[in-house]
Amino acid sequence: MRLAVAMWFVCGCVLAQPGEVAPTFEVASVKRLPADAPRRPLVREVTPTSLTLRNATLGNCIMWAYGNQHFEVVGPDWRDRPTDVIYDIVAKSASPVPEAQLKLMFQTLLKERLELAFHRETRELPVFAMVVARNGPKFRRSETDGEPSMKPAGPYATRSERVSMAQLAKIMDPPFTSRHVVDETGLAGTFDFTLDLSRYVLDAETGKPVVDNVGRIDEEGAYIRALPDQLGLRLERRMAPLEVMVIDHVEKDPTAN
Repeated sequence: MRLAVAMWFVCGCVLAQPGEVAPTFEVASVKRLPADAPRRPLVREVTPTSLTLRNATLGNCIMWAYGNQHFEVVGPDWRDRPTDVIYDIVAKSASPVPEAQLKLMFQTLLKERLELAFHRETRELPVFAMVVARNGPKFRRSETDGEPSMKPAGPYATRSERVSMAQLAKIMDPPFTSRHVVDETGLAGTFDFTLDLSRYVLDAETGKPVVDNVGRIDEEGAYIRALPDQLGLRLERRMAPLEVMVIDHVEKDPTAN
């Protein structure tokens, strides 16, 4: 199981402004891998002059280009794993540019080579609302200043200092749970606490991880059980309005290099 130590940051989204000429890479190669090619993890390499994505799904591409996670995209099921639509992409700019500019170039590339077209709208979607449990919170307000700190405190434990409730909610976003998590605690400021999932993700008799119905470590179930016991919080299933990217059209096979 991967610890959710550094997952609270928010990916920025960059968009070309109306009337501006969309920036492009000097050269780019977009290849769809054969359906029977070995499936390997995503590899992403970014330099001031290049972007390389290997074993990338459309969802991987959209997340880096636009900042949208899976739950923020409405589109074909094949955009994320498991899928037989996997790409190798290598693109180079004519000169060094900031990463934000590379993202704009990549957006142009997706539109040109995969004919990606989309619009944005607000939809009612299932979420987890993080709220204060009946007996109140079981952690203390931070007494020190500085940046948030989240460090491993054991195989399945994290020690958090100067962390807000919004940041804690972000930690539990997909893929660690099945729904976007929103902070509804009403608790302002930052807090110090330790969250240990070990007793909830490991079977007491066998010591092996508890898995969900698709064979993954049941992190969602662990959070649902651990929050009330250790932090005095709980996750409630609700519907909430969220802005999503709705894919109107996209091709599986890219146009020729």
